[in-house]
Amino acid sequence: MNRPIEHDAPLLRRGKLVKPGEGVSIWWMGDDRITFAAVSEDTGSEYAFWLDCPPAGTGPPRHVHSREEEGFFLLRGKIELKAGGINTTVGDGTFFAAPCGIAHEWRNVGDESAELITFTTPGGNEGFFLELGAPGDEPPGKRGTMPVQEINARTPRYGVTYLEGTADGHERPLPMSEGRGPTLVLPDEGDRRYAAGVTYNIKAAGLATAAAYTVTEITIEPGGEMPAHRHARYEEALYVMEGTAEVFLDGEEYEASAGTVVVVPWGVHHRVRNRTGQPVRLFDLTVPGGIEEYYRSACRPSPGPAGDPAGDLNRLRATGRQFGIEVDRTGEFS
Repeated sequence: MNRPIEHDAPLLRRGKLVKPGEGVSIWWMGDDRITFAAVSEDTGSEYAFWLDCPPAGTGPPRHVHSREEEGFFLLRGKIELKAGGINTTVGDGTFFAAPCGIAHEWRNVGDESAELITFTTPGGNEGFFLELGAPGDEPPGKRGTMPVQEINARTPRYGVTYLEGTADGHERPLPMSEGRGPTLVLPDEGDRRYAAGVTYNIKAAGLATAAAYTVTEITIEPGGEMPAHRHARYEEALYVMEGTAEVFLDGEEYEASAGTVVVVPWGVHHRVRNRTGQPVRLFDLTVPGGIEEYYRSACRPSPGPAGDPAGDLNRLRATGRQFGIEVDRTGEFS
């Protein structure tokens, strides 16, 4: 007879905290270090999440995805982007996303290595890099290239096609994204909401992602917190961009410094709070999209002159039921 399984626990998956320097690393094309914090096996194939550190002068050639939505958040550096009608150079704090079916490319035009958070949803595309990359525990190799024909001979199973260079960025070689275009959100842009000492700046959601995901930049004030809660449907990844957060995840307490990734499957209890004297900044990915409507319903448009943490927590708790989000009444799940 099979042993009983907790009725609402994600099967065979637990929360995961990936500290700086951890994860699965590879060298891409010789000297581009890519570190995977979450692959399909960690996320129920909902997404993959990694940190890319391309050297100056490097970047992927023009390519297109047939099934994945892809997003980037530039932590540090200067990147030239080309996709659809976009042809521009951006800096720290910029979010960029390419829908499936939209050809795109980017290049590090700065003087030093850049740092980009990158994700694809659904997962699976990470296998392309893991198959062709060199082990990351070895020294970097000589910078290399691969003919487009040779790359494309290996890409069909990963849903990506590399294209010969063209003068403009307007063609759409695949029909999946008709009516949609790339997303570019600059550092000061977004839809800001506030509750309990936390600002949720929604960067991408709704029509921009075809409900595939939501990206939010979260700032937690000293003493602020994202209260203990769990999701009935959302997969979540949190990257600590700045400061040190206190994280409760799957029954354990952690200290998460800058560069840490917190992987939260659906149904797993978690809480993030700031017990330091400096702000904590997080990049937050939730899959599928939709959690932005919770923020818009439960939070204020912006912090007022006088806070009401207790009232904020009550609204987060009461509104969460409409979105499959259970916020603990005491702030501490047992």
